[in-house]
Amino acid sequence: MATELNPALVKDLWNQAPDIFTYIKGLRATWPVIAHLEKSQNTINQLRPIATAFQTYTDVVILGTGGSSLGGQALTALEDDTKAPKLHFIDNIDSTTFHALLTHLNPATTGVLTISKSGNTAETLMQTLTLIQTWKTFQPATQMRIITENKPNAMRDVAATYGIPCLDHPDDVGGRFSVFTIVGLLPAMIKGIDVSAFCEGALEAFQNAENATPETCQALAGALIQVAHKHQNVSTTVLFAYSNQLSKFCEWFAQLWAESLGKKDAAGTAHGTTPVKAIGAIDQHSQLQLYLGGPRDKFFTFLTTNDHQALGPITLSETLTHPSVTALNNRSMGDLMIAEQNATLDTMRRHGCPLRHITIEKIDEANLGSLMMYFMLETLAAARFWNVDPFDQPAVEEGKILAIQYLNKD
Repeated sequence: MATELNPALVKDLWNQAPDIFTYIKGLRATWPVIAHLEKSQNTINQLRPIATAFQTYTDVVILGTGGSSLGGQALTALEDDTKAPKLHFIDNIDSTTFHALLTHLNPATTGVLTISKSGNTAETLMQTLTLIQTWKTFQPATQMRIITENKPNAMRDVAATYGIPCLDHPDDVGGRFSVFTIVGLLPAMIKGIDVSAFCEGALEAFQNAENATPETCQALAGALIQVAHKHQNVSTTVLFAYSNQLSKFCEWFAQLWAESLGKKDAAGTAHGTTPVKAIGAIDQHSQLQLYLGGPRDKFFTFLTTNDHQALGPITLSETLTHPSVTALNNRSMGDLMIAEQNATLDTMRRHGCPLRHITIEKIDEANLGSLMMYFMLETLAAARFWNVDPFDQPAVEEGKILAIQYLNKD
């Protein structure tokens, strides 16, 4: 059976909707992300010479973690990874992987970009210092840039020690909201992404929300329905995307949703739902059984596109007569992907799984910008329903402090 929403609960939440919609409309004046988007072309023009210089390298290593990395990864996933320069986002401190990368790359033909908002993130500091000290022939002063806040911090000290030029990370935008700033734009420009279209798509999505009504604002509706399901013990939100190009976007969303909403309100009530990434058709073979046969504690958002026709249809040999093969005759890989995404949606509807379906005409810069802005607005609206601050992360900071204390033990 489907998870039927309690009408009284929905009515109660809807009574809050006008105030939350007023908050969304007011974001143009209060949310720095919009100000950065409105001046994005100036930012792009300033970054262009730096991006052009990095494009002369065969490889570019991008050091950072969390919001300093995921937005850039999601955006650059739009471009063919075989196109030079090849970007290597290092967002962890796994020494085996890092050593393998440093051994594989040629220091003389590699540029390095370090991103850390606070400049004090232990993981990014360790990445940066390890790379500099491992690559003896690497020239940090000419081959490297650091993006960090324009204030005294550890990363600024590293930059001064090695003569590395610094670029200013905006101090009014947190990492998980920073994709529309230098943090996401510079890596994308190095890869040749049309960041102007990306920012324009985001602004258009905001303007659509701003010009809507409480009844037609999609971000408000999306937040309300997920908050309503959480009240009825639906504790997981699954983002099921039918495109490899959206895999990193799903990871970006998971941080945005979890870190913005997973916290307690002033009364001490804990809020948030657990985000889960699923990619079609891969996860039809690894997660779908749980979704259909397991507990009904999940809300699903399907992201699909019919833009899957990069390859033409196949023609079968007369000797191939097995029915599992003949169904593919004169069909393309894209035809199969579309059939599978439609079949999965129909199956989940028949099983009564709570879901929504977002169709993307084409996965390109403008639509990705629009999609990211939409999910940011939905997250901010959900935070208002739950009365939590979407911009802080107190539990994460506690863990960072404890990690340093462990390092300082004898």
